[in-house]
Amino acid sequence: MIKNKYEYLKTKICIIGSGIGGGTIIQKLAEQNKEFIIIEAGEWSGDSENVSYENVGLDFGVRSTTTVQIGGTSNLWHGVLAPLDKIDFEKRDWIPKSGWAVSLEELEPYYKKASEVLQVEKYEYFEKDGLSDELNTQLDNLVCNREYLKNKLFQQAVPHVNFKDVVKKICEDSDKQHLYYNTTALELIKENGKITKLKVGNSDGTFSYLEAEQFIVCSGALETPRLLLNSHIENKNIGKYLMDHPMGNLCQLEFLNPFKYPIYSDTKYNSNMKIKTGLELTDEKQKELKLPNHNFYLRPSFIKGIDDESEKIKLSLLAFKDGGVSVKDVWKVLTNLNVIRQIVAYKFSLDVTFKYADLFFVTEQIPNENSYVGLSQQKDKWGYRKSLVNWQISDEDIQSMKVWFELLLTELFPKEHYKFTHTLEDFNWKEILTSAIHHVGTCRMGHDKNEGVVDKNLKIFGVDNLYVCDGSIFTTAGNVNNGLTISAFACRLAEYLGNDR
Repeated sequence: MIKNKYEYLKTKICIIGSGIGGGTIIQKLAEQNKEFIIIEAGEWSGDSENVSYENVGLDFGVRSTTTVQIGGTSNLWHGVLAPLDKIDFEKRDWIPKSGWAVSLEELEPYYKKASEVLQVEKYEYFEKDGLSDELNTQLDNLVCNREYLKNKLFQQAVPHVNFKDVVKKICEDSDKQHLYYNTTALELIKENGKITKLKVGNSDGTFSYLEAEQFIVCSGALETPRLLLNSHIENKNIGKYLMDHPMGNLCQLEFLNPFKYPIYSDTKYNSNMKIKTGLELTDEKQKELKLPNHNFYLRPSFIKGIDDESEKIKLSLLAFKDGGVSVKDVWKVLTNLNVIRQIVAYKFSLDVTFKYADLFFVTEQIPNENSYVGLSQQKDKWGYRKSLVNWQISDEDIQSMKVWFELLLTELFPKEHYKFTHTLEDFNWKEILTSAIHHVGTCRMGHDKNEGVVDKNLKIFGVDNLYVCDGSIFTTAGNVNNGLTISAFACRLAEYLGNDR
């Protein structure tokens, strides 16, 4: 059943949000024939004004970082997927606040289930040892310092999953699984150590209430803290450690012997799946150099040098996903031949020859309590305080990229094969970085309430029946799109709740 208003209801499980976390839980609980209600602030299209935030921190640098609609940010993303690395889950003495309460080995079975949900056809292709001989040869064709660098593989289903379609299919004719949209979660009512009901704002400004046995918050790292703080959930870590994947073109590599490297740009291994590789430091070098787990891609370019204005144009194209492109943006694209050629090569997985490559970094941001989500003095139309977002990059984040820049120019690519179009004096990471639209960390997982907000089963410490399943639960950020990891935890949580809890 699908409705956009209700007065008072009861259910077994209440799911707040229908993005990647909520959408995966919805699908897995429906497979178990579980009874649930989804509360979604957005509508079927566009970006609802029911939820917004005040930004007092750094500019994210892209037009859309969240969207309030059915399916959440699965309406915005491009579906480029990879699991976190083993080292991401481990305690690293050079990364403050690192060390998840789960290991990669524990999450691996659920990564495989999430891959099925997200329509990845060959999970084994996330590892070099699982690739075909042809793809392995493509990896090895690139000459670089393998003492320092290893490949990181990514896959992308074509087309990728949009959970709007999943939710509609499940709820449309069901008498057990229901969607209430254009209804905004405002406050969780707690009694005797558990949540008894959810207060919801209707589109006409009135309130309704929902009783449930279990509540799962899947509202994203910018909105989930607001709901918990407005609900007076007590935990000092709520909202702290807002992280992202600061990204951008750090420098450019020139190939002295131009060659084709399909898997390094983007290639299809069948009609429904794309695969590409990035490069990251080996675990041993990360430990030795005490660096975060950054990743970079070789993006073929057709001109010498990086034009920062061109990069801004490409970032503006992210807005195509939400229909927010201006005439000015379109004109900039049509008049920039290099951007057109790069976009066409990526869109159609063209087998281009590498003469120049922009080294595009997606970096692991170090946990920093000065980067956070709190409560604004601004209020929504129901009188509840909005999110106050304060994203900050630390000096340590910038310094780690300066070390990387020096490594690139001196150690990682042999001079008999390459030269750089940049010098050490050209380092300008702080000026060029933007958000990757991967907000994480604001309800972090920990071993206890002093370390985090949720435990290894995603249950909030001190509340018997309240769970979180979205990017906010990340302890550290890694360097990959959050989608596969969020979906893996959602598969795990659906199984956990399915055991009659």
